[in-house]
Amino acid sequence: MKLLPLLRLALLLVAPLWAQPVRFDALQLDAAPGSTAPQLASAYDGSLYASWVEPTTDGGHALRITRFDREADAWLAPGTVASGSNWFINSADTPSVAAGLRGKVAAVWFERGDGDAHSHAYHAVYATSDNHGQTWSPPAPLSIESHVTEFATITPLINGKWLAVWLDGRAHTDGGPMQLRSRLLGSDEPDTLIDDRVCDCCSLATTVLPNGSVLLAYRDRSDDEVRDIAYRRYSRGAWTEATAPTSDGWTINACPVNGPALSRRGAHVAAAWFTAADGEPVVKTARSNNIGRSWNLVGPVSDPDARPIGRASVAVTRDGSQWVGWVEAPGTYALRRVDAEGVMHAIDRLPLPPSEASAAPHDRPRMTLLDNRSDQPARLLILRPEPTGVASYIATLPLEEGAAVDDCGCGPQEDTSRGHAMRGRIEKVMTERNALLVAHEEVPGVMKAMTMQFSVDPRVIPLVADGQEIMARMERRDDGKWWLFNIRLLKAAN
Repeated sequence: MKLLPLLRLALLLVAPLWAQPVRFDALQLDAAPGSTAPQLASAYDGSLYASWVEPTTDGGHALRITRFDREADAWLAPGTVASGSNWFINSADTPSVAAGLRGKVAAVWFERGDGDAHSHAYHAVYATSDNHGQTWSPPAPLSIESHVTEFATITPLINGKWLAVWLDGRAHTDGGPMQLRSRLLGSDEPDTLIDDRVCDCCSLATTVLPNGSVLLAYRDRSDDEVRDIAYRRYSRGAWTEATAPTSDGWTINACPVNGPALSRRGAHVAAAWFTAADGEPVVKTARSNNIGRSWNLVGPVSDPDARPIGRASVAVTRDGSQWVGWVEAPGTYALRRVDAEGVMHAIDRLPLPPSEASAAPHDRPRMTLLDNRSDQPARLLILRPEPTGVASYIATLPLEEGAAVDDCGCGPQEDTSRGHAMRGRIEKVMTERNALLVAHEEVPGVMKAMTMQFSVDPRVIPLVADGQEIMARMERRDDGKWWLFNIRLLKAAN
């Protein structure tokens, strides 16, 4: 067994033991019995969607979708994206949805071949919606070149387009390796090769960074069968290699069916993944405070005595903590906080109902941040496959304390490396909106000089006044709004 560094071990020993536990509450979800393949998607404007697959009366399957009603704190009545009798359904490669701004949603699912040379395989099909999933475009193949497109993920770009990434089997069907490819949906451009040799059946993870680029995590595959997590970055139509937190050195002659997870808040990116290098199954996590340019490996978060299975998920909260979730045998969902200092806290667990504990689910649970206000406990939303169908839970986290006034989801040492520097004049303090109307100078390469509204931490409002000249950092956050932080007064109000 590998030992953690002495400093990290000390931090683990001093983590507070008196912290309040996470509270798990079931949330009604109108998923039919036998439903599988849960997925969650969050948009920058706060819209949040769930999807799953249900069996149909004719022996086929239907992809169902619903949106979260924040006023009612409940799921809306679900609708149907598509249905069919030739769908490929399993617990590893599942349909999914992605959420863009202003009600734009994309969905992808998988259909078997239909009498062609690759009828033994299956391929990804997608559709899009401009009205929160009420109506959908006609289904179209994800790739116009390949008949074997698997483990697909769709990511919304800030320019309104959709980026699709998938495992491509065009070479695999002839005995070659599985490849990683991408394309912009609706484009006539050829598919882009990202990596010519990757693991055969592990899911992918993406996150959109503040500068508009996309960070991708996937399980690679070397000629020596080392299958560690690799990273790539997409920007302006091109893919480049990105820094990985660590090299586990996991050599395995088969696919572990265990993909990575990514989450972001501001420039803080969190990663989580499963590995069994040296025969020791663990879930690991890492953090980056500079959008993935460099990483701080926090270390294993799972309990080895609880037989971690993996299927990791992760979410970042405003205090700089990352919450890592994973599955333990026999189907328990484990959740652990790693705070901004890298200290690991106690593991909270959501077990299967007692009558179902012997039937562990095989699908991957999904987790995302539901809300994270400064004056209330943060909440996570969890979708989990259970033997009776897909179930929904809200996890209420312990209330954060001591957040900075100029909150940016980062430590003080990062304030000057986050976002973009700007200079301007406060035209109006918009108290009721927790915002400032600022006439600012040009931000080179980002924005022309203009007067616009910026959101700020509520505790900034009583400290500023109309007419003050300021310098600050500005960034676009996950809610789609531009925020100011690290505000400095240059001149008093007139």
